[in-house]
Amino acid sequence: MWRDRTNLYISYRQSFAHHPTKKPRYFGPSQGAFTDSPSLSEERRGLIAGADGLEDDGDAVIEMDLLPPRWVDIQEEVSEVLADIAQKSARLDKLHQKHILPSFGDEGAQKEEEAIIEQYTQEITRGFHACQNAIQRIDGLVREQKQLGAVTKGDETMAKNIQISLAARVQESSARFRKKQSTYLRKLRELEGMASPFERVSTPIQSQYSDPSLMESDADKSFSQTTLQQTSQKHQQQQQQLIVGGVNDVAIAQREREINDIAKGIIELSDIFRELQTMIIDQGTMLDRIDYNVERMATDVKQADTELKVVSLHFTSFPPE
Repeated sequence: MWRDRTNLYISYRQSFAHHPTKKPRYFGPSQGAFTDSPSLSEERRGLIAGADGLEDDGDAVIEMDLLPPRWVDIQEEVSEVLADIAQKSARLDKLHQKHILPSFGDEGAQKEEEAIIEQYTQEITRGFHACQNAIQRIDGLVREQKQLGAVTKGDETMAKNIQISLAARVQESSARFRKKQSTYLRKLRELEGMASPFERVSTPIQSQYSDPSLMESDADKSFSQTTLQQTSQKHQQQQQQLIVGGVNDVAIAQREREINDIAKGIIELSDIFRELQTMIIDQGTMLDRIDYNVERMATDVKQADTELKVVSLHFTSFPPE
């Protein structure tokens, strides 16, 4: 399995200024103190320095001895969890397609299939929670490094960039899975003959200030909450029928439990989506403030430089007696 390093590379590029260091020239004893033979220099030039580490032609050297910040490990952790979620989600799609087909087999096999579906669903949902917690840990790591005085402004900016990037990736993946779960929930409702909830239609009116993705997430959450209410009412009716006529359908009860579990999972995913959206907005606002301060500082430096030039010109034109 390969790992995508694009986001990490971009965060480094955005966070650090590129000022390559130069190592001092060193001339071997055969060259003398003030000689610099081009032919000998070309012969001894290579991609790898000499064993003593002193021979160098003065070109820029990229420092590779610094360890990356600890929150870079969180990026790899989240990437691995998302890859695992993608694999399990693909398997779950096949199980969903098979499960909604008319079944004429034994109930034992169907229950086993439902158990596998429930297991995959819970594992995927826990994976999204793990990603969310991992992203939130970055703030704690930054604060810890600040207290130790071991974090630079560039490190802090890079951490914010990584947080926004990871939150967007997890948000996109969770939204994709939530939509699949909502589609599966509607199909299960149709199999149970449940009426379509009118609350699903009464979603907030979209405006230019509304986020369509958040509106869709809230609509799925509202749809799932209504489903829970309907299944609860249906369960109460079945309990009354059981008391009156002794009717007890185990298959119906099992399907209702499955519907409830999926609806609760969709509500969890909607909450995760909204929290990640809040994190993206907050961190983005903070980065805007940092960029503003940097631009303001650059303006002040230019203004100070102009004033110094004016003063220097004044003293040049009118030297003190």
